[in-house]
Amino acid sequence: MAGLYFYEEIASDWWRSELSKVYVWYASYGSNMWKARLNCYIAGGQVEGMQKNCLGSMDRTLPKEILWKTFPCPIFFGRDSSHSWGLGGVAFLNPEKNFQHKTYMCLYKISLEQFNDILFQENCLSLNASSPLFDITTMNAISNKEFNSLEVFKGAWYGNVVHLGKEQGIPVITMTCSLPDIELFKSGKLPLRAPNKAYANTLMKGLVEGEQLSEVEAMAYIDGATKSLGLG
Repeated sequence: MAGLYFYEEIASDWWRSELSKVYVWYASYGSNMWKARLNCYIAGGQVEGMQKNCLGSMDRTLPKEILWKTFPCPIFFGRDSSHSWGLGGVAFLNPEKNFQHKTYMCLYKISLEQFNDILFQENCLSLNASSPLFDITTMNAISNKEFNSLEVFKGAWYGNVVHLGKEQGIPVITMTCSLPDIELFKSGKLPLRAPNKAYANTLMKGLVEGEQLSEVEAMAYIDGATKSLGLG
């Protein structure tokens, strides 16, 4: 058994070493727009309103750079409750280009290793993985076109990685639910729910501290995403 643990550690070290040298822009459209919330996934901990502590990433280096962009695709809020926030919906991205929608996203320049650790934590997986969910080969496979997506972990809430384009020559990627789940939300087989106050406030803090919107504008933006659902 000790030999097995040793093998897993070596395998993990191998992919982590490789992906730590590759940078991506992780584009957040939900609670991770607030830098303090994103830092929970990097350094560990939790912010006000969260119901569980984050372990943090293996590499706790903070993002090299942060910038904001808008993208022509809608967000919506779904699911009845979540482990991190309790009752209420959480944000998902509908990765279909639609110029009638404008979604604010905070882009964090992090390593591909750190992106995988966020992906693990978003989907309640162990960090002690012998392989990444999203590697360089996979990234190259979807990076030739905007809004390409690939489900890297089937059945997960945030197992679908979406390529949104490039910034400074570096891929911009995010995570959302699978395309089949999008259809289930549209049909009503998966529940659409407004976010609770704590979760909505976290999005608002991200938008305000990022100097994108005022508090009033941010809450109107969140309310608009709740009402339109972005699935029409």
